[in-house]
Amino acid sequence: MRLIFSLILLVGFKHGYSQNVESFGVFGGFNVPVTFDEGLNKDPRYEGKVTFRATPVGFTYGYDRVGFGFVLTPSLTKIGQKFLVKNTVGGDVGIRDVQMDYFNLPVALKLHLNDLSFFRLSAVAALNFTYLLNGRETISYSASKQTYPSSVLIPSEPGYTKVFDGVLVPEVNGLEYVSKNQYNPFQLFAAVGLRSDFDLSDEWSINFDGRANFGLFDPRKKDYIEQLQQTSNAPGLYGVRHEIYLSAEIGIARIFQIKEKFASKNSGKPIVTHRPSAPKHNNKKILTKKKKKKN
Repeated sequence: MRLIFSLILLVGFKHGYSQNVESFGVFGGFNVPVTFDEGLNKDPRYEGKVTFRATPVGFTYGYDRVGFGFVLTPSLTKIGQKFLVKNTVGGDVGIRDVQMDYFNLPVALKLHLNDLSFFRLSAVAALNFTYLLNGRETISYSASKQTYPSSVLIPSEPGYTKVFDGVLVPEVNGLEYVSKNQYNPFQLFAAVGLRSDFDLSDEWSINFDGRANFGLFDPRKKDYIEQLQQTSNAPGLYGVRHEIYLSAEIGIARIFQIKEKFASKNSGKPIVTHRPSAPKHNNKKILTKKKKKKN
């Protein structure tokens, strides 16, 4: 059994060795974002919640050689985690929603873990260049009593009343807590993961891609960060923030496959095309006949 399996792998490797694979396709998927924010983690009003975001649509271009390849996967990607809003006794009273929509351009290197002719499993390392299309944080909560940190500003609107063990707050629905102009327009992510390409035929392939993506910079602007660093009347607690997300994608691609020595592999002999030769004429006989007619 081991011998048979080894022969199958050897045959697959030989087929993979003699071809390059180029493909273009579309994909979609989802991601699980984590907004790692030291300020939110220290604030007793908030607690992180498992969140799912969409990768609605993306395009892929890939090129594979023996042992390695590369893939471009531009897409619209939504990230940002949701946080539960807590009252003074730890009950859930609302949601703080961190939302960022990026145009995402990952450039990835693929290192093949195998080179079968119909299936390629690859380790992936990528850099994602992103542009912010929309970003904001909204907050909603019911009338309750919350614990405000000492340096955080208590809104002056009616309904906010400071008491000995917290702050009484009114009901709030969809309040924009942080606006787009407080985010940096560009961000850079580093990513690692696995990608599989399964060739359904010589023309079509289905692929699966899973990666862990790490934001290299704080997504917020310097001016807003300086507001958070104030010792009083700050809009929130300051802490370093990085966006992280785990992405899962599935797609389909059209293959353009280049095979070397295709004819010799299939027939063992070169393919020769014969062109029919022109008919031969005996010019001497034709000239003799013409002379006789003249005489």
